[in-house]
Amino acid sequence: MELSAQALAERLRTEGGPLIDPGPPGRVTATFVWRAPEDSTVSHVYLDANGITDRRTPERNALQQVPGTDLWAIVLEIPERWRGGYGFLPLDAPITGPVDGQTEWQWWRGILAALVTDPANPRAVFGSTGLPKRSEAVMPAASEQLWWHVGPPRGTLTEEIRSLAGVQRSIWLYEPPGIADVDRPVLVVFDGRVAAVEIPHPAGFDRFEERGYRVPLVVMIDSVSPDLRSEELPCSASFLDALTGDLLPYLRERWSATADPASVLVGGSSYGGLAATYAALCAPDSFGGAVSLSGSFWWPRDGTGRSVQSRLDDLTAHGSRFWMAAGTLEPRLIDENREVRDLLRAAGFDVEYREFCGGHDYAHWRELLIEGAATLLGQARAVSSVGKSG
Repeated sequence: MELSAQALAERLRTEGGPLIDPGPPGRVTATFVWRAPEDSTVSHVYLDANGITDRRTPERNALQQVPGTDLWAIVLEIPERWRGGYGFLPLDAPITGPVDGQTEWQWWRGILAALVTDPANPRAVFGSTGLPKRSEAVMPAASEQLWWHVGPPRGTLTEEIRSLAGVQRSIWLYEPPGIADVDRPVLVVFDGRVAAVEIPHPAGFDRFEERGYRVPLVVMIDSVSPDLRSEELPCSASFLDALTGDLLPYLRERWSATADPASVLVGGSSYGGLAATYAALCAPDSFGGAVSLSGSFWWPRDGTGRSVQSRLDDLTAHGSRFWMAAGTLEPRLIDENREVRDLLRAAGFDVEYREFCGGHDYAHWRELLIEGAATLLGQARAVSSVGKSG
């Protein structure tokens, strides 16, 4: 450690964590520091940084104790455009691999139970889907987030308990400022508890009106549990039938939603991105656009279902449009997202595609969901000029 303990502590106090210094072209040197509490018995500390560290090689992510202090630190060269969530894993024993009968994700989820945020980081922490909260790091050249907004929403958020696909669940409906009284565009969002409660999106949806975009009724559907989510979102025909045959008619009857599929969008991340793409491909008379963020297009690895890629082999292009994004630091799915992009375009679909410098992370998805939906909905004045409302 080049910095003395005193200098390290002083920089943390004045700059906040992580500490950022120049690096090679296109990269920075980032120092992540954790301070042990008094009387700590911790003997091993690891960094978990989304898209930067790899859980399969924990020894590379181990912090070292600064001699004679309660500080632990690790110095990494990382992309200057990276944004992402991170935390520390202070443990009494080193990380070992999964035991017999454990999947890699079950093993890692158990380890993540010990994750703690960085108290030296002044940014707001965030967390979702039952996992511990994380701190957010933003490198000097990271893209500015122009749609995401933290604060009280100006519209009306309503929670309903409804049966959908045979399951009682919460559905949150958000009416942003400027929404029409009738013939409302719709944005259906998977993993709705995240968007409505855990990492609240409504204040970001308020920007549709502020920036002159068509304002949708935002419908956020609770996934309920990891097991149910893994059944419903990966290309489930029965779940799609519930959306088209139950949810959308209810929205038209009760919430003045439009019947025009071109103005009905569906969006989500990870499995939700896969589900959104599947819905717009296979139910174009209901969903005319999909926002897919880091879509899990690796599914199904075990051959128990039919992939989106195989469906495109015999599908004739129709009017559905796609707005896709994936992280360059998502090695387990970036190639599949590029593949789906190329297949959609080759089939004649309208596709906008974006890559961001980050991992599988709501630090990006929260912004991109709103931007993608706004792009697909379009400017309000452009729509009104051709005689459409909403």
